[in-house]
Amino acid sequence: MEVRFLDLSYVNGPYYEEFSHRFKEMYFDSRFIKSVECAQFEEEFAKYCGALGCVGVANGTDAIEIAIKALNLPKGSQIILPANTFKATAEAVLNMGFKAVIVDCDENYNISPQAILSAITPQTSAIIVVHLYGRVCDMNVIMKIAQDYGLLVIEDCSQAHGARIKIQNEVKSVGSIGDVGTFSFYPSKNLGAIGDGGAIISNTRSLLDRARNISNHSLLECKPGFVGRNSRLDSIQAMFLSLKLRDLDTHNAYRAEIAAVYHEVLSKCEGVVCPEPSSPDACVWHNYVIRLIGGLAGCREMLQKFLEIKGVQTHIHYPLALNKIPELKSHIHMLIHPLPNASNWDRDILSLPMGAHVTKEQAEYVANCIIDFSARH
Repeated sequence: MEVRFLDLSYVNGPYYEEFSHRFKEMYFDSRFIKSVECAQFEEEFAKYCGALGCVGVANGTDAIEIAIKALNLPKGSQIILPANTFKATAEAVLNMGFKAVIVDCDENYNISPQAILSAITPQTSAIIVVHLYGRVCDMNVIMKIAQDYGLLVIEDCSQAHGARIKIQNEVKSVGSIGDVGTFSFYPSKNLGAIGDGGAIISNTRSLLDRARNISNHSLLECKPGFVGRNSRLDSIQAMFLSLKLRDLDTHNAYRAEIAAVYHEVLSKCEGVVCPEPSSPDACVWHNYVIRLIGGLAGCREMLQKFLEIKGVQTHIHYPLALNKIPELKSHIHMLIHPLPNASNWDRDILSLPMGAHVTKEQAEYVANCIIDFSARH
């Protein structure tokens, strides 16, 4: 049986006819930049996330950089972020001229609140939380820490479109909990475009105005003034994202069903640590990541090869914790705290096929292949 890790033709195929019709109209009207399609998606996405507003930008990395700049943090101050994330999060901090304080993750691979507490100094200005693999961080605790220490919170939601959690008896979407939320619409995301795209959301009007101004060369008078840049979500991506947004909750719910199939089978395997089951919406399962332990520890490459022979594609998210990436590790503005979890787990984590293209039969097949591998080792 063949099980692809990702199948974008399957995911995007149902939108082709309507997209083609709308694209033809947009094409001949020359609505390419700052169009009604862009404004429509920003309005729809802000409403979906329960935010005051949304600013579409060119990609997820730009979203983080612009959000940092719009917060007007003290120059050269420290920003705390997790070691277990894609390198773009750290790149954004460093490229904006701030110090990146790298801390450990918890059992769910998200940033550890205790590690945040241990890393706070008088120079700390903000925390970046990454809702990794689609699972919401412990935001109740993190927001309390931020409040107690006067810190701002940036939510990197690039893997968690549509995830929600109860905050002080109110259900909130990721991105609307902290001071600002950033999103990537890279094609493989739960809400993916057909090219690059990103967004910034917030419930603070002045921050949204600054972010929009920065993303468009700071053409408007705004205080404080900022040197701007060119980072806009184009009309084609905005239109396509509007089409897909209406189905996001349905697709996320299906991902949860596939995760449940994996868990039912793999939780019986002593050599595999499965992601914890989640309350509805608190994890949208962008990735289903297992960790090999015991007799299977150190066998990831062997398992990948075994699964490949069985027709199963896998990936690693991520092969190196931030402290092991050479260009980051050696950077003068990287401050690395003890990372007993992230530094050890990166060698044994493995991402299994996940998404609308994966059937329950295929998920069960993948899980049973892993059980078979375990029995042989």
